[in-house]
Amino acid sequence: MLYDGQAPHWMAFGIAATRLRRSLKTGLTTVGLDETVEILRARHREEQLRTGNIVAADRSWFFTLYFDATGTELLACNGAKNERASRGDGQKLQL
Repeated sequence: MLYDGQAPHWMAFGIAATRLRRSLKTGLTTVGLDETVEILRARHREEQLRTGNIVAADRSWFFTLYFDATGTELLACNGAKNERASRGDGQKLQL
């Protein structure tokens, strides 16, 4: 699914960076998230991006896609495993 509209680069970067920090803190299994943050960090902050997602058929993985403003060039992709990760306060976190 590719979302309609565009998001400011700084917003997409901030969300990816926050997801990385939280996944490291909670032990959530991710793939490509650190690379995504680095790719987005290197982009011009005034750019507009389009985002999308892919959810595995069995809902075991959730992938986030980052495209240029036209939606034609894939810039980065990362995935998070849909698992219960322990949080410090005893609650469970699930995507």
